[in-house]
Amino acid sequence: MSPLYRIVPLLGLLFANALAVETPEFAAVRAADQERLAATLAGDTAKLDDLLSNDLHYGHSDGRVQTKAQFIAAVANNKVKYLAFVPSAVAFQTISNGAVAMTGRARLVAEAGGQRVEFTLSFLAVWRQESGHWRLLAYQSAPLAEAVAPATK
Repeated sequence: MSPLYRIVPLLGLLFANALAVETPEFAAVRAADQERLAATLAGDTAKLDDLLSNDLHYGHSDGRVQTKAQFIAAVANNKVKYLAFVPSAVAFQTISNGAVAMTGRARLVAEAGGQRVEFTLSFLAVWRQESGHWRLLAYQSAPLAEAVAPATK
């Protein structure tokens, strides 16, 4: 067997691992998003003010769309109390210099009007560098159909 047949699979593994490494830009966006989630869960409107772009367009999974001021006011008045937001399958893509798209799924738990809601959603977040800081520019989510167990006979 040729030594080339032994090296090619190894090169493939090394290349795949190199692609899996998160870039510094993506790591910074991930960190900013983790701060945003923590601030939202904690009701920390001052931190949200710093992490959200003044041009924010925030589309909720129920169809409501809010500006930065509206979103911060909603967090402050506790109309919806976010209890948990657990992201999964998160991926990043550079849109242009200073702009990154973040996609994924998340399990959301919240209380609204005395009712607890829990569901899985898909999301798209667009982050933009503004004055040297990553700020959330746009967010859109949609609820995903819950997996249904197959019927048994």
